[in-house]
Amino acid sequence: MAPTPSKIAGATAERLTKRLIDIAAVGLRTHCQDPELGHLWLSERGHEREVAARLCRGCPAELSCWEAGRARDERFGVWGGIDRTVRPNGKAG
Repeated sequence: MAPTPSKIAGATAERLTKRLIDIAAVGLRTHCQDPELGHLWLSERGHEREVAARLCRGCPAELSCWEAGRARDERFGVWGGIDRTVRPNGKAG
């Protein structure tokens, strides 16, 4: 039996969580976890989400985050360097 979309989304979310824990275990954190910058990833302002997307480059959780956003079909915010926000015209970004 093929896995359901919700099981796939759950598994990718678990991988992202594990990756973030692994990063924290060595005393690091991602830019999106920074109290001064974290708001950029879910900002209503497109230019702030652009900054967030640039900050994702090279992040050790970038691929896991992208996969989680894709699997859950996120419609808002930056996930793994991609602005998944759906604009009024129905296009992402």
